[in-house]
Amino acid sequence: ATIVDPQDSTRSKTYQLVKSDSTMSVTPYNGAVAWWADQATYLVTTASTNRGRPAGVFLMAVTPGNYCCIQIKGMGTVKFVDAPTASPTIAGLIVVPSATAGKADCLAAGTAATYPSLGRTAGAYNGAEATGRVDLDVPEVY
Repeated sequence: ATIVDPQDSTRSKTYQLVKSDSTMSVTPYNGAVAWWADQATYLVTTASTNRGRPAGVFLMAVTPGNYCCIQIKGMGTVKFVDAPTASPTIAGLIVVPSATAGKADCLAAGTAATYPSLGRTAGAYNGAEATGRVDLDVPEVY
């Protein structure tokens, strides 16, 4: 579903209804990266072994095994690894899945991504919380 952002009516956000994997070891939280565990059944996980299949970003804490919506397009907050490869800035750097469960990494300009992109950086990085604003652009699943 696509919804207009109430804080900025010129932007919209798109969400995907999914089921969280009951066996994941890292419980979803606001900003955690979701990867497809089984795309055919809309099952997502925070397990980084699935990082080649980005699904979106969790918007809140979710009890594993429950249904929820993840954000796949538009401005959102993403949790980064504690020491990103490049500091997420407003410069539009590539945001990619990391090897850490539920977290993203940021690549320097001109660096080739080895995994599919989640989107581009679009705001200041909060180093204390390891979060940053990202213009998400994850393909929608039908």
